[in-house]
Amino acid sequence: MGGIRRSTSVNRYVPVSMIVDVGEAWTPPNPYSLAGPKDWRPPLSRVIFHETIHYWQYIGHTHLIRLVEEDWGRLRHFDKTREILPPGALRRGFSQRKPEIGFSTQDLVEAHARFWDVQALGPPLLIELELDAPNRDVGEILTRAHYERLKAEGKIWHHYDQDGQGVGYSSLSFDLAMRLAAGRYALPYLELLEKTNDLIAAALFPLCVHFALHSREPADFYLALVARLAGQVGLERGRAIEQAWRALYVDVWREAELLHCELYGCEFFTGQAEIHESLLYQEHPGYRMAHTMLALACDHIQKNRPPQFLVGPVEMPAAMRALWTLDYLLGCCGMTVSRSPDLLAFTAPPVIRFAEGRSWKIGEIFDQLPYQSSAPCTVAQPPPRAGLAQALLEVDEKWNEMLLAGL
Repeated sequence: MGGIRRSTSVNRYVPVSMIVDVGEAWTPPNPYSLAGPKDWRPPLSRVIFHETIHYWQYIGHTHLIRLVEEDWGRLRHFDKTREILPPGALRRGFSQRKPEIGFSTQDLVEAHARFWDVQALGPPLLIELELDAPNRDVGEILTRAHYERLKAEGKIWHHYDQDGQGVGYSSLSFDLAMRLAAGRYALPYLELLEKTNDLIAAALFPLCVHFALHSREPADFYLALVARLAGQVGLERGRAIEQAWRALYVDVWREAELLHCELYGCEFFTGQAEIHESLLYQEHPGYRMAHTMLALACDHIQKNRPPQFLVGPVEMPAAMRALWTLDYLLGCCGMTVSRSPDLLAFTAPPVIRFAEGRSWKIGEIFDQLPYQSSAPCTVAQPPPRAGLAQALLEVDEKWNEMLLAGL
């Protein structure tokens, strides 16, 4: 098929078509690229994992779903009339940086993905991958010699338990890994770090970004939420960070809802609710599938996860706690407990395309795994992702055609 020629150095997620593009040579598909990116070919897995984080962001956050709906409307109009409409207000504002803020919604999205890169691969490994990457110049922040000296001094470390799971890392290693994101992508995290300390920043950052991406104006909202929460949270060192995210989720949710009502006069919706109400649910095959899989994931959580796994007050109905838990997992999507099995079983990206055009239909791979049996699949009712890849590739070709026509 035609379309824009893709450079082998480009990695991206295309929200309107849901395609994860990886500018690397094709290799046989392996689910461990998502389930255990630090253990299976990390230089490749880190790219697949990072772009998959973007996939989860765009199916799980209200503001981003509305942005895709706006782009989808432009594409549908072009497909019918061959006329190219200008980008909508959300698309125009996505990369716009207000001088008084210093970063954009796009920077928030990238900072959130970077945060989970660091958590999933571990700071030392990610730092080493950055130092070894031929297309990254990080010498102004950290040289190889400086890094090796810090390691020798015992300042860079990441501990693992007997199962190979990361259970802690030095504050310096995490800080360096975030800063090596380069440019403005680290600014949202550094903004919070300046107002608190490394522990509270790591606990609050993903939750604050998560709820900001549900809001009307994510960058403004993030700063306002950080200012509201920074002095209210106290955490003891030595506590697992996963416990802090779980414990703080509901409190941050409530503060975020109050703040959104104060700033904009309305509550915000979760991504699951927004997809259901969106034009994407009616017209877009991928987002319709995503809503189905999110509903199945929520049902799986309610029926198969122990009560202590669910977030929210214990007196709340289990169905509501399951909805909150799914929203929490989408916000904290880099945790191993989030990915396996809940996110991977139900929301693995349907298409991962490599430089030469060959693809992984990784969603269909996960459809075949045992824990997917909670989705009712028969010959007459195949898994929701079956056959979806071709439809999304066709959407991607139309999107590229529109971009080329506008040049």
